[in-house]
Amino acid sequence: MPKFEQVFENGIKFVFKRDEIDPNLLHIYARHLTTKDDALDTFFSSTPTWNEQFERYENYSDTHGLYWFWINQPNKIVMVVSCFRL
Repeated sequence: MPKFEQVFENGIKFVFKRDEIDPNLLHIYARHLTTKDDALDTFFSSTPTWNEQFERYENYSDTHGLYWFWINQPNKIVMVVSCFRL
């Protein structure tokens, strides 16, 4: 089974890591019970800020937080680090 799952949305490829303990689940679901849709909704509905200490972008909606970074910005490939409920 692949260690990552990819989703294409609005011309951007989003990469989600599978959980190491249960590879049938995405890491964000296994740890925070959040989904790909939660992550995508948060990404597209909020403005990112750069966290220099952790070298990642952070988006916050009214309901969720999202941590992510560009794997390849020119090719629009995003790695989702975490998505969680606020």
